[in-house]
Amino acid sequence: MKRFVAAAVMLAAIGHASADALGERGRAVYNFRCYFCHGYSGDGKTLAATYMEKKPRDFQSAKASEFPITRIAAAVRDGVPGTAMKGFRGILDDADIAAVAAFVRSEFLEKRAPNTRYHTPENGWPNHERYAVAFPFARGDIPLDADASTLTAAQKRGRELFVSTCITCHDRARVVEQGPAWERAAR
Repeated sequence: MKRFVAAAVMLAAIGHASADALGERGRAVYNFRCYFCHGYSGDGKTLAATYMEKKPRDFQSAKASEFPITRIAAAVRDGVPGTAMKGFRGILDDADIAAVAAFVRSEFLEKRAPNTRYHTPENGWPNHERYAVAFPFARGDIPLDADASTLTAAQKRGRELFVSTCITCHDRARVVEQGPAWERAAR
């Protein structure tokens, strides 16, 4: 909360005063612009992250002391050289940059809160927990190509559900054997 208050003071000069409003503004910007790489909960465990050589920052396990709000705001504004993090200068205004920096600092680095989830009733996913048997495959806890003899009956059902439905969005499951790479030349 103190980060929201500090950022609220910064934003007071441009017309934004409430710490609660700042937090919700930051959440809205984050959930629209940042979740794709950093995840809704700031843990960096996303499909996009699996394609990146240098993974997005995992704020949930980062040391809060290493990320003052000014460092976060600078990364949002200017990007981070050598990573996929590009700056949002010209895309976000100063108020949005301050709001999202305050949100990331408070929500993930201080509170270690989960923010929100995509699979919610509001997003068309009522009772998403009923698919829990597939979660270990979506998270990469169990390799998709694990030997069937090593899986429990529930894990086998989970893999079948993952392959028949979840893989549509969670298509970069962890595997033991990557298999042959696609050839670059068209045939």
